[in-house]
Amino acid sequence: MYRLFKRFSDRNGFTLIEVMIAILILAIGMMAMALLQITAIRGGSFSNQITQASIFGQDKIEELKNKSYTDTDLSNGTHVDNSPPSANGVVFTRSWTVTESNPPSTTGTASSKMKTIDLRVSWTGPQGNSHNVQFSTIVYQ
Repeated sequence: MYRLFKRFSDRNGFTLIEVMIAILILAIGMMAMALLQITAIRGGSFSNQITQASIFGQDKIEELKNKSYTDTDLSNGTHVDNSPPSANGVVFTRSWTVTESNPPSTTGTASSKMKTIDLRVSWTGPQGNSHNVQFSTIVYQ
């Protein structure tokens, strides 16, 4: 009997339990890598959305700055873009508020007016979260 036990105990190799534990550790590591990959993809998608919103906002700011000081898009109040742009299936809403005021060191004559334009680009992400990017500029008469 002793000789039979010694013959099996002298063998080198892995037991079934050791192999199962190694597979379990490998599976946990692979799941962690998959979660990191999902997070990286979502981060890249959000980065792309912010870039697109910034481009659309900058385009609208430049368009408004090139308009006449008396244009209706530059009248006091809040305005909304009639044709919102979209990219990659996401619709970006552009709205802006125009406030006319006197520059800080002027006498308030009509020739010294300025308008502050505060632009907001808003969108809803794939998970249903609302996001926005804001821009401001000043236009002189």
